[in-house]
Amino acid sequence: MRKRVGVQFRKSRKTTYTFERIQGCKRCHTYHVLWDTHCENCGRAYTPIRQLSTAVTRRYVQTRFLLLGLFVCLAILSADTILQLALAFGIGILLFALFFVIQKRYGSYEKDAQFVRFLTSERETIKQSLVHHLEDIGADVKAERIKDAYEKTREIGHFIESDTIKIRKIMFLNHYVLRKDMELELDTLIPKTYDKDFMEYLREVIKVQPWLVKKAMLDYVKRYKAQILLLENGEQLIGQVAGAALRMKTYVEQYQELIIEFIDYLPRERLLRLAKMASTHRHDGWDRLYEAVKQRVDTHYAFDPDFKGLFN
Repeated sequence: MRKRVGVQFRKSRKTTYTFERIQGCKRCHTYHVLWDTHCENCGRAYTPIRQLSTAVTRRYVQTRFLLLGLFVCLAILSADTILQLALAFGIGILLFALFFVIQKRYGSYEKDAQFVRFLTSERETIKQSLVHHLEDIGADVKAERIKDAYEKTREIGHFIESDTIKIRKIMFLNHYVLRKDMELELDTLIPKTYDKDFMEYLREVIKVQPWLVKKAMLDYVKRYKAQILLLENGEQLIGQVAGAALRMKTYVEQYQELIIEFIDYLPRERLLRLAKMASTHRHDGWDRLYEAVKQRVDTHYAFDPDFKGLFN
């Protein structure tokens, strides 16, 4: 087993939408999804992509305003009589008023629609920037800057969902001691196929943040149970995953067979929680689970006061 080292990762930005992580350089027309605030090429401050799109929308509005003004001016200049001049002037004022009312009422919708078009038009440029980031990660790995490589891969992972990115993050994380105070992930790292490095990561994560085990992880363990059992202490690992499932009654109901099969590997505190749940929900279709828990308790914890009275 590799020797793990301590580490303090930089905090990842919290955003409501993924696009809020994208920043752009107006001068170089490049994009950036990491933590730098200024362009590495020209030194100019990055601008959030939504602001770049808003500037484009503002130019479109200004162009339409100028065209409208030009149309009104031509109408006024073409007037031959006082009446025509008054009509042109009055209609012009009405059109400008209508223009401002429409912009005020529907301007936000236009910004959103324009933003979608802007993202679509900039897709290839954003992809090129992500490729540039991936090249930087490759250089970090060669220079053994594993911490930097992981932090960059973590940010890119918000935009590229692939097993390659997932396995890279897993391999980087397996260099370090994991702690309860870290911003760890699990569901977003589950690969499409069985991966031994992922199992090593799962073994460490479940020690410090068992609440990360959710349905997707339980399904993965159930699907690749045979391969996991070939690992050293594979039974204990599945037992830990089954124990983590006891946080929710829904998981216990859905994964009863897995829990029963590996009940011998549940830690004492997990077995105690399961015993309390099984005694409460015995008549809710938990008969087999109830009997399995009772047998385990009678065999190993018959004289433990914490278990006393649960199966009377």
